[in-house]
Amino acid sequence: MTSQMNFLGLTVYAYGLLVAAGCLAAGLLLIHLAGREEARKNAAALTCLLSPIFGLILARLVYVLCDITFAPFLTPANVLNLRVGGFSMFGALLGAVLGGLLAARLTGVKAALWLDRLAPALFAFIAVARLGEGYTALGISRPLVTGVLDNTFLAMRDDYDAYLRTYLLESAGALILCLLALRSLRRHPEAGRTALFAGLAFGVTQTLFESLRFDQHIRFSFVGLQQVLAVTLFSLILIYLAVRLLRQGGHKILAVWTLGLLPVILGGILWLEFKVDRSEMSKWLTYGLYTLLLCLPMGLGLRMLERIGYHG
Repeated sequence: MTSQMNFLGLTVYAYGLLVAAGCLAAGLLLIHLAGREEARKNAAALTCLLSPIFGLILARLVYVLCDITFAPFLTPANVLNLRVGGFSMFGALLGAVLGGLLAARLTGVKAALWLDRLAPALFAFIAVARLGEGYTALGISRPLVTGVLDNTFLAMRDDYDAYLRTYLLESAGALILCLLALRSLRRHPEAGRTALFAGLAFGVTQTLFESLRFDQHIRFSFVGLQQVLAVTLFSLILIYLAVRLLRQGGHKILAVWTLGLLPVILGGILWLEFKVDRSEMSKWLTYGLYTLLLCLPMGLGLRMLERIGYHG
């Protein structure tokens, strides 16, 4: 597939086709997960209508308002011209969630229950849509320096260097998270539990993936806005779970440890980002430490999810 093609006089982009395919995959999975209950079927249909619209709007707005390279071109006409500039994955996901929440409200479906079903559908969208970045300048790393991956399918080359195709890792990661979310939905029917697991897992894994990325997409110096949003996402979920445990009166030690370790985790992430950007430390060692550090919030979150009495 080339990056673009002509169809009935229209220029069709491979990136757009894969994003559309991701929307289709998400919609089909959501309709399947809705089951036969009339209210859920209606919620699925309405979500399939609203979420792509809200997702497109917010994906565009987050990009044009936050990407410094777009600032010189920030005019109403350019904002509406979807061929100029780009989009934000976090904006798209936020819009999709807002569309799902509105659909749930209009059809009388419990919001937490509907978010549980929306979560794996969104991972299906990400898994397919990320592949579209292979036809853009997005989703690549800093130049590879070890030579280990240079000649594998995970690397791409230009005239000067080899780069890691991080978008492939993100696609594979989203597929794995989709399967895990489906497993959680099957094993843990409590309303809201799968959504919390999905948000936690996505925030943690995307923190690492955004660190690997170096495509100058919505970045300020060496920090990407979407990485900040990923860190914020898992941090807020950890705080929420810790507060719920404290209010329940049980497992206070776990909650206190989580709240106490969170600033340490955030400081460690910032320190490692400096090491990645401005240090001669081995990238394998740096990202090995990064992965180990991120296991901590994931582990704490999973432990709290096991102990919390969450009912929406």
